[in-house]
Amino acid sequence: MKIGGLQKLTLIDFPGHLAAVVFTKGCNFRCPYCHNRDLVLGNLPTISQRTVFSFLKKRKNILTGVAITGGEPFLQPDLTDFISKVKQLGYKVKLDTNGSFPEHLKKLLKKKLIDYLALDFKAPLDGRYGKIVRVEDFDPVVWETSLKLILASKVTFELRTTIVPGLHDKKILSEMAKQLKSITESCLWFWQSFRPKRCLDPTFEEKKPYEKEQLEEFLKTAKRYYPLIQL
Repeated sequence: MKIGGLQKLTLIDFPGHLAAVVFTKGCNFRCPYCHNRDLVLGNLPTISQRTVFSFLKKRKNILTGVAITGGEPFLQPDLTDFISKVKQLGYKVKLDTNGSFPEHLKKLLKKKLIDYLALDFKAPLDGRYGKIVRVEDFDPVVWETSLKLILASKVTFELRTTIVPGLHDKKILSEMAKQLKSITESCLWFWQSFRPKRCLDPTFEEKKPYEKEQLEEFLKTAKRYYPLIQL
């Protein structure tokens, strides 16, 4: 595991749990607005697994969950072993993923190693998906496969979209809502405003995030097609 960060306490990243966050290095996407630039590019020093597990053993009576995020965790070849060891310590595990590795996801779900999932939903499910994540040949059917695997598994999960001016607007978000409804009507979909700091593409640091009133206007329209959206 190439671990680039360890947040020792979070009250918000893993619903219902006092948790630690493990940040893995590297990502197969190049979303220009990503604010985890150093993680994506692997520029941070690597934290040893020994350090992480030493901390988790000491906090077993305080923390109840571990959230694993990135980067993209499924790039780590020993992710399954790492999660197994975390579970053996008695922790619940949350995993964040961009949905581009359904075969790896399927194996983890089959082993029942995940207690909560957060799946990024970045763009309409067509050619624009690859353009937004800057992987031109990315097929959004891969993402749909991941979503359907999660739905079939019955694992608790949420969808997440970072709303970026120039990439998302009322029309695009409504399209995404319609597409999601064609797959499921039962999962929570969270929207968050992008932060123009330490972006993978520095030109995005010049963009001004949408005002809350604008996001609420987008939300009102999208909810006509998919009601389970929250800011």
